[in-house]
Amino acid sequence: MDRFKSILVAASPGHLELVTLRAAVKLADANNAHLTVLDVLVPLPGWRKKTNVEGRVVDVEAALLRDREERIRHLIENTQGGPDTKVIVTQGEPFLEVIRHVLDYGHDLVMVGEPVAERGTDAHLSSGVMHVLRKCPVPVWVMRPSRARKLRIMALIDPGSGDPVHDDLDDLVMELATSLTRREGGELHVGHAWHLFGESTLRSSPYLELPGPMVDVMVQDAEAVHRDQLDALTGRHHVGELGGAIHMVAGEPAEVLPGLADRLNIGLIVMGTVGRTGLRGLIMGNTAETILRSVRCSVLAVKPQGFHTPVKPQRRSD
Repeated sequence: MDRFKSILVAASPGHLELVTLRAAVKLADANNAHLTVLDVLVPLPGWRKKTNVEGRVVDVEAALLRDREERIRHLIENTQGGPDTKVIVTQGEPFLEVIRHVLDYGHDLVMVGEPVAERGTDAHLSSGVMHVLRKCPVPVWVMRPSRARKLRIMALIDPGSGDPVHDDLDDLVMELATSLTRREGGELHVGHAWHLFGESTLRSSPYLELPGPMVDVMVQDAEAVHRDQLDALTGRHHVGELGGAIHMVAGEPAEVLPGLADRLNIGLIVMGTVGRTGLRGLIMGNTAETILRSVRCSVLAVKPQGFHTPVKPQRRSD
């Protein structure tokens, strides 16, 4: 998997997940890629930036930034990161700074750590990470720790949409998932949810009066079409040669796919986050966002070609 040549690790304010840094160092080494670690601290109020202690002016803000940079450099050394790893500690709104660095410096992957929620009722993604997932124009890898001895990777796809952009996105998801499976020696799974559109109405509407057996045939036909489309896509990407397992489950994707990932103990989901393009205001599909908020494993989220971020670049003088 050598498509990533400039990796940006986004630290949460004041905290950097070790699992994320280790994975980024490993990926950068494997791809001979440039690695940058970015930490963004929220600016202090003006009255707290500096203080006078017994006649000595202490620049509190500068001291905090310096301390954070040294801590990150120490972590990089302990994870066997290369001396060329760039460390940037700055101030601002974290998700905006992350995306601006992508736009300004041409990073092609963002990696960010996100602990698993302690309670099942908690949100599985913080608002800052969701902002990055919605608006970042390059793939975003949300890292979470896993105790599994072997990485299980699941590609979530929706073939047969009839939209070339959507179909290209499915191909990209499969390329990344199969490449990661080979590089990590992982176990590949492919997930696809299907249903007959309008089935409940066809069965229950008093205006249609369709016999139940007729609707059953329609469901069977829809399932066969989805199976053919799924087989064609997975065949192009040689899923069988990798020993991959294909899972076609009935139901709405947002309702059945998170449960599938949980039952299979998936460690990484690879998925697209936008189903249609052409509208600049479309940031993320509702289905994709629901899945992202529901799963507890790591996620590599990608967008189609032509996606436009609403964030504007901010050229820097460094």
